[in-house]
Amino acid sequence: MKVIKNGSTGTAKIIYRKKLSSEAEYRLSLFTYLYSENGRYLVRSTFTGETAELTEQEWNAVQQMKNAPVSYDFIAENGLEQLAMSRIIVETGYDDVKQYQQTVFLMKTMAGNKNGINSYVILPTTGCNARCVYCYEESYAVKTMTPETADRVVDYICETRHDDTVKLRWFGGEPLANAKIISRICSGLRDRGVPYKSSMVTNASLMTKELAHEAKELWNLIGVQVSLDGIKEDYGIRKNYYSPEKHNYDVVMKSIHYLTDEGIKVRCRVNVDMENIGHIPEFLNEMKAEFGGNENVALYLAPLSREQRRERALELLTEILRLTDMQYSMGIRHSFKSSKGAKKDTHIRVNYCMADSMNKSVLITPDGLFNNCEHLPETQTWGNIFDGITDKAKFDELCTAPKVDVKCAECPFLPECTPFFKTGCPGWFEKCREYKGIETEHRLHSLLEGRNNVTDDDDGEI
Repeated sequence: MKVIKNGSTGTAKIIYRKKLSSEAEYRLSLFTYLYSENGRYLVRSTFTGETAELTEQEWNAVQQMKNAPVSYDFIAENGLEQLAMSRIIVETGYDDVKQYQQTVFLMKTMAGNKNGINSYVILPTTGCNARCVYCYEESYAVKTMTPETADRVVDYICETRHDDTVKLRWFGGEPLANAKIISRICSGLRDRGVPYKSSMVTNASLMTKELAHEAKELWNLIGVQVSLDGIKEDYGIRKNYYSPEKHNYDVVMKSIHYLTDEGIKVRCRVNVDMENIGHIPEFLNEMKAEFGGNENVALYLAPLSREQRRERALELLTEILRLTDMQYSMGIRHSFKSSKGAKKDTHIRVNYCMADSMNKSVLITPDGLFNNCEHLPETQTWGNIFDGITDKAKFDELCTAPKVDVKCAECPFLPECTPFFKTGCPGWFEKCREYKGIETEHRLHSLLEGRNNVTDDDDGEI
C-alpha cells in the first residue's frame, strides 16, 4: 500500500496502534470507504481522512474482510499491517462509535485551554433588499440593530473575548443594509485596542467602491461570500430585488471587482437547483470572461438546502459535481489557500458548526439576543448581551453533546458529519448517507486525477 493523502495528525496520535495482537481477529472499521477505478484501488478512512492506494492483492484481501473476520496471520500474509495500525482495519471487539466519541472529547479538551470567545457572528439587520425565492428567513421579523445595541456589542466582546485576534462574521438579512452599524462596532473595537478581523456573507448589491475601501481599512474585512444564482436572467428572477434598477446582476459584478481591487478575497457561492442548472455552463463561461486571472475570486457550485430533501437530490448533486469538473477544466478557481496552507478535508469534525462550539462562538441578533445557530435565529435563544445567560437549562441542553442516533451510528461518514440527528439540526436530511457516498467517490476520483476539489464549508444561501 501507498499513502497518497495523509490524514489528521491529531486524530492519528489518539487512535493509531503501535503494536498488533497476534491473538485477535480483525475486520474493516465502520469508518472505511473502498473505491476502485480503472485498475486502481483506494481505501479511505473517514475517521482520520487518510487515503491509501492498494495493490490488487491487498485489495482482494480487503474485499474478503467484508464477508467475515480474519486472523492476524491473514493480515500479515497480505501485508495489511499498516492498515491495522492506522485503524482502517480493527479488532472485532473494537467499538468504532465509542472511539469516535472519546476522540472528539479528547480533541475538544485539548483545544479548550483558552478562556473566552474568539468568534462572533453578528447580524446588523434581518432586513434585506432582495426577496430570494428560496430564502429560509422569509417569515422572520425585520429587526435592525440600534447604535445603543451596537455599543453594548462592543462592550460584550471586550468582556468575553480571549486574548487572540477576534473573528467577526457579518450575516443577515443583508448586512450591508446596515453598514453604518458595522463601522460603529469596528470603530469601537479599534478605539479600545481590540485586534479583530472580519468576514461577511452578502449579496454584494449594496457594495460601492468607497464602502469596499472602508471595509478593508476599518472592518479589516479579509473574505466575503457572495451569493449568485447563475446567468443574469436566472439571477434577476431568483434574487427578486425590491429595486432591480438599482440592485442587479451587473451591479454585483462591479461590486466584486471593488472588493478584489482592495485585496479582499471573494468566494462566490452559486446556488443551484433543477431550475437553473441547465444554464450553469453558460454562466461558467461568463465568469471566466469576467474574472479570469483574478487571484482574489473563487467560485463553487452548491445545491440549495431545500433541494437535498427532494426526490431528485442525488441526481442534482451528480450533475453539480460534473459541472465542478468542467469548472476545473476551464481553470476557474474553486477555493483559496489559507495562510496556513490549503484547507484539508482530512480532519475529524470536532466542531461541526457554531452550534457545537458555544464556548468559543456566539451569534448576536440585531436586538442583542444570543443564538447557537444562524439558521434558527428565533428559536434557540438562551440569553442576551445585556443580561448574559437567561435560560440556563436551555444553554446547558445546547452545550451537552447529544447521543449518537442509531442511524448515524451505522454510517461510515459519522466522523465527517454530525450526531445532531435527533436535535433537529437543519443540516440533516433523509438521503445524507447516499449524498456523502457520491461526494466521497467524486473526491477519490479527483484524487486519482491529481486534483483535490474539496468544497469548503460555507454559510448557506442568503
